[in-house]
Amino acid sequence: MTRWPISDVVEEMPPGLWVRRGAPPPMFSMHRHDDVEINVVLHGQLHYLFGGRPLTIREGEIAVFWAAQPHGLVDSRSGDMCWVHVPFSMFLGWGLPEAQTAPLLSAEPLITHDPDLARRIDHLAEQWGEEVGGTEPHVGSAAEAGAGGESAQIAVLEIQATVRRILRASSRPGPAAPLSNAGSVPASRLRQVSTMARYVRDHHGSPLTVADIAACVHLTPSHAMTVFRRTAGVTLGDYVTMCRVAEAQRLLLTTSLRITEIAGAAGFGSLSSFYQHVTAACGMTPREYRRQRG
Repeated sequence: MTRWPISDVVEEMPPGLWVRRGAPPPMFSMHRHDDVEINVVLHGQLHYLFGGRPLTIREGEIAVFWAAQPHGLVDSRSGDMCWVHVPFSMFLGWGLPEAQTAPLLSAEPLITHDPDLARRIDHLAEQWGEEVGGTEPHVGSAAEAGAGGESAQIAVLEIQATVRRILRASSRPGPAAPLSNAGSVPASRLRQVSTMARYVRDHHGSPLTVADIAACVHLTPSHAMTVFRRTAGVTLGDYVTMCRVAEAQRLLLTTSLRITEIAGAAGFGSLSSFYQHVTAACGMTPREYRRQRG
């Protein structure tokens, strides 16, 4: 087992569709990103800090969680794993049944022991990585995958089907999911948080207030903020910023819009706020980030 000296600094990572297969990578800081993350342990174990608590994913298990919770891999036994990240906006856009999507807004990962499904993912993971162009964290965005030709689109459909299979397996009763505590959160609260997250996704490009978001679920602003933070593990303000940063990154890499136009289109109220949040998330200025497209 190798133990890594993880720091308590939380790194903000942009969302993106990507697939990785192989040994666990070293992680030296906590991070969070607006994706649905799937971990499949084919051989070995993964040991995380997730939301400040230890989490172990064992051989043959599949874990799925909303990665807005700070998490980091603290140590690992040598082994073979698959990681799949799906941008949360893409996941919501699939229009899956609420009974399947709501548990992912819980602060707890959904974990199931399903070796057959793990082998299915193992069989397809390498091909998915090649087709969506995402073999390193966040190099393949959802927008790029959607425009990446027929092979990428087929891979996205296969990933969607796999996510549905995982969620179905995670909802089965029995001892297969020892860490799934989604039932401890009332279904009504999960619906409220899901609705608020969807509202933010659809309106983050416009001026947006907590009162606007709260109104979509008929709560007071203070109550809405409390419900969202306690259920999702991040504040409403943080989630709005994450959505805006993700849109800014997409526009920087895929359009020739001026910086001021991108700041406005992504929903930032000022250029200084745009620079502050994008630079913090990317570790470089927006102009430097744009240069990556070559």
